[in-house]
Amino acid sequence: MKLEGLHEKGIFTEHYPFRLVENTIDEFRYPMHWHNAAELVYNASGTCCISVAGSEYELRDGELLLIPAGEIHEIISCSKSGKRYFIQFNISSLDGFGGINDVKPYMEKITKISDDFCPQLRSSVEKCVTELIDEHEKKNHAYELSLNARVFDIIVLISRSLARSSPDFENTRSRTVTGLKQINRAFEYIEKNYPGQITLKDISQAAGFSEYYFSRLFKEYTGQSFLSYLNTYRVKQAEKLLRSTEKSVLEIALDSGFNSLTTFNRIFKKIKGCSPSYYRKAGR
Repeated sequence: MKLEGLHEKGIFTEHYPFRLVENTIDEFRYPMHWHNAAELVYNASGTCCISVAGSEYELRDGELLLIPAGEIHEIISCSKSGKRYFIQFNISSLDGFGGINDVKPYMEKITKISDDFCPQLRSSVEKCVTELIDEHEKKNHAYELSLNARVFDIIVLISRSLARSSPDFENTRSRTVTGLKQINRAFEYIEKNYPGQITLKDISQAAGFSEYYFSRLFKEYTGQSFLSYLNTYRVKQAEKLLRSTEKSVLEIALDSGFNSLTTFNRIFKKIKGCSPSYYRKAGR
């Protein structure tokens, strides 16, 4: 598994497109990313806060969150002594099965599955997930078929519930992985060129969009403006240099893409809550 820009690749390690990870790390966090697979987060215990497409979702005991393929998301925080499962599967791999195109639109909607939304749906999906986890752990004969069956059950339960509550949902605009891959060009461009000057025109051309369309789409996908993302990325690079080198703060500011020490100090403090000098001192 690796990140290229924000694109997380190589998530499937087995010979079929399914991945299940149990996570019990205290105060777990994971940076902003996206992948081609749909993801179902099952928060078995504790709390877990996840940002998806710029909106935050807090999961409590037994709650779930469906993250469609291609959505940028981030694990913001998890409580201590909690347990959560990350289940990833590829909807496109189910092509050819009768009726799959009827449910695909409902897998493109961010859906928090809780008692507040629909108690019966939450209970039914949780039951399927616990059975899926059990099959994955035991790996009995033909367990792969059983995993696929549970995934189908989950898709059917969610799509039926959404169809009942949103009969016109199919008419809403769906996000496309193709468009997101174009946005990913912008992330890759930032990674390669952040030490120098990057204008909105530069980044828009790299992504293949007009400046206006790029600005709107970038905000829609990430929940922040291009300049805000760029400053945050540069500050993260500065953090690494502050911790690992003896360079002066001015040198680090320039190496990270800031054109003045004043600007660097102001933006660093806004994002990190302290000055670069204090950050360096506190980390030693």
